[in-house]
Amino acid sequence: MKKKVSPTLIYFFGAFGGFMFGYDIGIINGALPGISATWHINSWLEGFITSGLFVGAMVGASLMASLADHFGRRKMIMWSAIVFGIGALGSAFSSNISFLIISRIILGVAVGGASALVPMYMGEISPAETRGKISGLNQLMITVGMLSAYGVNYAFLHVFEGWRWMLGGAMVPAVVLLLGTLVLPESPRFLVKIGKNELARKVLQSLRSPEEAQSEYDEIVNSKHSNSGSFKDLFAKQALPAIIAGCGLTLLQQLQGANTIFYYSSQILAKVFGSAIGGVVSTVGIGVVFVLATIVTLLIVDKFKRRTLFMSGSIGMGTCLLLVGLIYPAARANHAWATWAVFFFICVYVIFYAYSWAAVTWIVVGELFPSNIRGLATGIASTVNWFGNILVALFFPVLLEKIGLSIIFFGFAGICIIGFLFAKYVLYETKGKSLEEIETYLYNRSIGKISGLKKVE
Repeated sequence: MKKKVSPTLIYFFGAFGGFMFGYDIGIINGALPGISATWHINSWLEGFITSGLFVGAMVGASLMASLADHFGRRKMIMWSAIVFGIGALGSAFSSNISFLIISRIILGVAVGGASALVPMYMGEISPAETRGKISGLNQLMITVGMLSAYGVNYAFLHVFEGWRWMLGGAMVPAVVLLLGTLVLPESPRFLVKIGKNELARKVLQSLRSPEEAQSEYDEIVNSKHSNSGSFKDLFAKQALPAIIAGCGLTLLQQLQGANTIFYYSSQILAKVFGSAIGGVVSTVGIGVVFVLATIVTLLIVDKFKRRTLFMSGSIGMGTCLLLVGLIYPAARANHAWATWAVFFFICVYVIFYAYSWAAVTWIVVGELFPSNIRGLATGIASTVNWFGNILVALFFPVLLEKIGLSIIFFGFAGICIIGFLFAKYVLYETKGKSLEEIETYLYNRSIGKISGLKKVE
């Protein structure tokens, strides 16, 4: 570290991969109608175009996070930006459906990589007492990326083949992130793992006060930073509770209905409001709500237990989904009160999701795992997340056509109950603890010194 860089700038660019992630999962919302008009696709192809991103993301999450344990977090974030730019250009210039799906898969590799790398990187460079707020910047970037995508959707709604501009616009965040990686330091914990202790100390000194930097440096050096773990280490007694917790969180995050709204709200709300423009404008409104709720989340996240946020979020989300399912038939029958009630409860759902399963999932995924398998385990958890994404994106258009929105939302509400029970009985509390203290907790649990869901001590 020859030149000191502002910690604010480091945290901003460290989290900027989330913007890339958010832009691309949001942009398909408005691009699909235009793609359908160009090539007259059916609901199955709609699902394939949307889920192609997630197929690539499963590969990217596991591959890039694993490589981060060997080559470093910063270098792999840089490669994510490069691959993202390639996929964005391919999507914009697609000459047929097959080329578009392949380009979306390439994009997915980068998006999946960012989804795993950013929480891991932010968790490792953040101080324990404010890790929720700083790591939560990733979720704020995701929501701002999604809102930006909705704005781009609106801007190009009536442009001939405007979907090409929508998808090609992803080049902008890719270039910004690539330039941003030039100022990012490597994670001090990774530097200690590869024996570059003095450089790790300098990185910490650029991010903390002198006393805090020395204290954290001593804690990192004195903890067990073994060589990168193998796949079989994922099933060791120390790691297994973390793997179950991490994979359960990322799967349930997808299966509680949120991405149905974020990917397909334009289509859903177009039916509710009776026009395509109504669907796009109301989706922008949902994006604004999501961003504002996420900003508030960053202010409060370190004041509450992680498990409390998950449990209360599941209750609120499930209630809203149940109400939307009950009211939706009246909205389809053009009752004005029901139309606005559906929109209102979707917005309230987004608020509950924003402060719980949206932000806190990725904060906790950055905290849960022992250092020797952190990259590999984060990649596995992110892969599970994208598998859930595929299920939602691929089957929702077909289910919407076959069984209707109300029954789908009733099903999601039932999964919210499972999410509540998982947070209550499986997840262990990590708020306010250093990554080394969490690792010590897992070790003590593995040798029987503590049991169950006691808070990390």
